[in-house]
Amino acid sequence: MGKLEDCIQWAVKNGAIVDDRIHFRQSPISGISAVVEGILASEEPLIQIPPKLLITNEKAQESFQVDNRVIDKNAPNSLVQLYLAKLKFAKGMPSMYQPYIDLLPLKLEQPYFWDWEELQVIRGTDLYLVMKQSLPKLLHEWISILKKLSLKPSDDLSQLVSPSLDLVDYVSKYRAKNDEIPWNSFAAYVWSAGIFASRAFPKIAFHDQCLSINEAFLYPIVDFLNHKNDAKVRWSFQDGKMCFISQESLKSGEELFNNYGDKSNEELLLNYGFVQDNNQYDDARLTLRLDSQLLDEAEQLGVSLSQERVTDNSVQFKLNNDLLSPNLVQLFALVHKLRSEDGINLRNSLVGIDSLQSILMQKVEFFRQKTRMDVSTSRKLQILRKYFDQQRKLFQSSIENGQKLQKELIKSNSEFLTSFKTIFKNDKQFSNSLLLTFGVTKFDDLITKDCMNQILLLWIVRVANKNEYAKKLPFEVPQFIYDTFQEVSSTIVIEREDVLQMMGFYQSMFPSLSEKIPEIYGQGNWRIRQFIVADTVMDRLVWTRKLTQEPFFVKKQNIVFNKRT
Repeated sequence: MGKLEDCIQWAVKNGAIVDDRIHFRQSPISGISAVVEGILASEEPLIQIPPKLLITNEKAQESFQVDNRVIDKNAPNSLVQLYLAKLKFAKGMPSMYQPYIDLLPLKLEQPYFWDWEELQVIRGTDLYLVMKQSLPKLLHEWISILKKLSLKPSDDLSQLVSPSLDLVDYVSKYRAKNDEIPWNSFAAYVWSAGIFASRAFPKIAFHDQCLSINEAFLYPIVDFLNHKNDAKVRWSFQDGKMCFISQESLKSGEELFNNYGDKSNEELLLNYGFVQDNNQYDDARLTLRLDSQLLDEAEQLGVSLSQERVTDNSVQFKLNNDLLSPNLVQLFALVHKLRSEDGINLRNSLVGIDSLQSILMQKVEFFRQKTRMDVSTSRKLQILRKYFDQQRKLFQSSIENGQKLQKELIKSNSEFLTSFKTIFKNDKQFSNSLLLTFGVTKFDDLITKDCMNQILLLWIVRVANKNEYAKKLPFEVPQFIYDTFQEVSSTIVIEREDVLQMMGFYQSMFPSLSEKIPEIYGQGNWRIRQFIVADTVMDRLVWTRKLTQEPFFVKKQNIVFNKRT
């Protein structure tokens, strides 16, 4: 507790004002927090810090004797982060901030600072991928600012910039091997960036003239307050001090929170080292690698991917508890668009949702397996299991939203859907004929005996022969099925491979069926070519509902998704 008291006394001696009703405490598990004796919401500042105690770019410029021209606006905090690394790690570095710097922990809670063994648990997750993407950016800005300041790094740069190097591994193992970290090392800069990620405030809160909206500063004492989504707070510069105001009424013994903005659990874990239960701002990442031409075509057809497209051949969607993104649903429809289709329609949308559901289910199972790890020996792993469980719930919610969307599409487009279960029930002559050949007595047998595709081929050819029967079929044949067969038949080019692929099935059926049940299979054209055509018709028209394994014939019908499907 000594360092915490020393820091608060240092701040007060240098002009800070801390409301007497606020009491700071520190524990090995939860770190520093603040409890109150009881506070009513008001606009009166609870903590006031003079500018001289803030760690800013201006202080860094004074220390390195440069002006702000050395700062890249795309990395506006590189100089002040390097300055913080120098304050923390440089030997014999005199500083008025020493009580505050001494209190900043060397080992942070974010995954970037976990031991190598702990990091293995998150390999293969998007969390690890984000870390791998972030560290090269930090490396680039660190090398750039050192070069501008004509400072030499302690690391071997040729090793650091090697494309084969995993920087997550490098930083973790570097800390493990080095008892003392040089201030001009990459590990020191990563530590400083971690401090800024978890503690820094937007500079625009107290100064209109900023290099970038992302320029930040350290705000001693106030940055001891823990973060909580939705906490009602305000920061303002008044009476020559940077002021923290709580707009919440707190009972005695309750914790005083700060609010750095609405954060997902991924952001909370990567930047602060914790997650929140039932976080309404939580989301999950769904990263897809697809052919770049497909993505280009999707955009040409009106699927907006400007926010989701992260590389030439990959897109990344955020999933939450809301309805599925229309862009995601439309993209999966286009993944399953046939060459004969000119855009997004009912069939490829239904198939696309099924495909998306399969991927989401894999994600659910992945995170379910992750939650089964032993966490009894590690607080970090306990937090990580909670994160994995929240991710599982988000993907599960997306599955449920996909099911709802599919039901809505079926309901609102029922006139364009014909259930084969209904056909099987109505075409009794055809269904009775299947008993002899397949041992089928009811529709469910088609599923359990795994012969649905063969039966569909037979029925489609039956439809093609509808005008050849002596008696009119005792049920209404959907005209679009017959028309599609005629269209395919008139345009298809049959290759030798098509014949060979269909030959086994055909020979198992004919001429046996024509001889045994001539009233169905002995009238009209039942040659092998008809079945090759029927196979293409099935591709174009049939969608099988995964939940029930029930096939539907889907009439070509273009659809438009609402902004929020």
